[in-house]
Order: sequence, then C-alpha cells, then structure tokens
Amino acid sequence: MERRHFIGLTGLLPLAGPLLASTRSATPSQVEGPFYPVDPIPLRTDLIVNPQAVDGEPMQLKGRVVNLQGNPLSGIRVEIWQCDGKGLYDHPRQPQHSRFDPNFRGSGAVITDNQGRYQFRALYPVPYTGRPPHIHVKLWQGNRELLTTQLYLQNQSDSNEWFNVGREHLQIAPQRDANNRLSADFEFVIG
Repeated sequence: MERRHFIGLTGLLPLAGPLLASTRSATPSQVEGPFYPVDPIPLRTDLIVNPQAVDGEPMQLKGRVVNLQGNPLSGIRVEIWQCDGKGLYDHPRQPQHSRFDPNFRGSGAVITDNQGRYQFRALYPVPYTGRPPHIHVKLWQGNRELLTTQLYLQNQSDSNEWFNVGREHLQIAPQRDANNRLSADFEFVIG
C-alpha cells in the first residue's frame, strides 16, 4: 500500500466508532392482535391486584429502550397487555370475558426514565387457543407510535405460526432470583 493511501485511510478512523456503534438491529414489529385494550391503558407498573389469589405466577419484566447506537431513550411510553393465567384477555370481544381473573389487571404502562429503563410486575405468559406464550408491547413517543410487537418465552414458540416474523429477536428468558421470584429483561431498540 502506498504511503498516501495509508494516510488517507487513517483519516477515516474517527468515523469508525460511530459506524461500529450503530450495528444494533431495530426490534422487529409484530401485529397488535385482536385484544388491544378498548380503554386507554393507565400508567401502572403493577398488573397484579392480589399476588396470593392471582391465577398464574407473577413475573418482573424490565429493561431499557435505546436507539440504534445504544443511547437510552427517556420519556417513551411502554404499554404492555397480556392474557390472564387462564388464557383470557380483559377485552369485550374475548369469549368468556366474564371469567377474566379479577386479581389481574391485564395491562399497564410506564414512562422510561433518563436511562431508558422500564419495569412491570406482570404474569409469566401462558399459551391460549393455539398461540405460544407472549406479552404484547406498544411503544409511544408522545402521540407517535414507535413500535408494536410481542415478547415470547425462549424456546416456546411454533415456527409455523403466522406471527413468526422476527421472533428470534423477541425472546425473553425469565430467571429465578435468590428469593425464587421470576424476572425477565428485554431491551427495545428503536430505529
């Protein structure tokens, strides 16, 4: 390599850091599904009304919302909704809606802090009517929808299902802590 080419290439080195930092992939979107709550989802991090009586196992879902460079995004509204421990949604179109567990709220929302963090106490997802266990998620910046997707339990999905687009990037792996409580982390990347 000639000296002038080498010197020319070294001038590109300051650009390498930002280019390498943007190698994250945006979190894939998925369909909203038929049971997005009819009423606005209230700000609440705890979806469990009574942990001793709820049908299912409480689980903490937490993580961060970041951009493609990994910088935290604050002020993002993170909404989640999911079925109860019997596989029923709190939605009027849900067959047997009247049997929805009164010890579970079904949905909640939180605003990310200055580090992009969010946290919920939800339920360990269960399957229902042929769907693998999952939690629905929608992210907003003000009135602008940024992402609608679903989080699936690791190794508990059906590869033939039509919701399969990008599912390998939408998996959570709940773990038990020293007190035997379940917790799962997920980082949303907004492109």
